[in-house]
Amino acid sequence: MEIYITSGKGYGRTLLSAFDDALKDVGLNNFNLLYISSIIPKGSVVKLGKYQPKRSNYGDRLYVVKAEIRSRESGKFIGAALGWYQFVDGRGVFVEHTQIGETEEAVYLNLDLEVRKSLGDLCRNRNFPHCEEKMRTKMVLAKVEDSPTCVLVAAVYKVEKW
Repeated sequence: MEIYITSGKGYGRTLLSAFDDALKDVGLNNFNLLYISSIIPKGSVVKLGKYQPKRSNYGDRLYVVKAEIRSRESGKFIGAALGWYQFVDGRGVFVEHTQIGETEEAVYLNLDLEVRKSLGDLCRNRNFPHCEEKMRTKMVLAKVEDSPTCVLVAAVYKVEKW
């Protein structure tokens, strides 16, 4: 199975429309999203890049793990991150974290720390021997300015017709 990691930002007149704009930015706005837990199946390959849906997929089910945060607090920084750890056979886990803060650096550092701690805990809970150098993270940050803002990172698993 190929799992695509995609990330983006969105802006709108409401928090919901900012979320929809972020979904559009990553190519997921015309799906019915089904949120799943964070287990990566054996044999999976994780790829970074924008998801490229087919026109015929409009309204289909799309299985995702996601981290997203929305805010209208002007001047604040927001961030979303997905972290993952995989074995050679493709098995692994995802973790999702979000953060809001006063500075971009603080949001980045807090997200990075939370992802590392969570991945360590999830691996330990499964008796996975883990190595921090093999942990991966995709993060997106934005400063909230004059309109509601959303940042989103998603792991896209698969599409199904109804």
